Amino acid sequence: MKPQKKKYIFHPKVIKNYRGNPDLLRIHLTPEYTKVDFGYVAKDIYINGGWIRIAPETFIENKITKQRYTLVNAENIPIAPMHHYFETKKDWRYFSLIFPPIPQNDCLLNIIEVKNGTPNDFNYYNIELKMADGIELF
Repeated sequence: MKPQKKKYIFHPKVIKNYRGNPDLLRIHLTPEYTKVDFGYVAKDIYINGGWIRIAPETFIENKITKQRYTLVNAENIPIAPMHHYFETKKDWRYFSLIFPPIPQNDCLLNIIEVKNGTPNDFNYYNIELKMADGIELF
């Protein structure tokens, strides 16, 4: 396989689940890492908007090959057992999850915070990445 030297950004179409989990905003594919960007708005059903965190065992998975890539780092969201507590029901937060680089091929990805999780977990399925749809960054 040829070394991957390009950097791409994708804006995948993902159906938001009924609980209003974070919106998946972008996926970056680079030779150094895979980065997934999210946006989250505090929920008014919780006192002061509730809290968020990410499980340390979060992974992305190529649905076809079953290859998994485990979370390496998180930006602007604490890794459990730590929490970020919102101050109001109108707060919001952008955050990113960093994984090892995945092959730059067309694929279907799952982003799994908790295997066999509940609707409260940050799980996303069947995210289609077509290299032809990626925006090459220079």
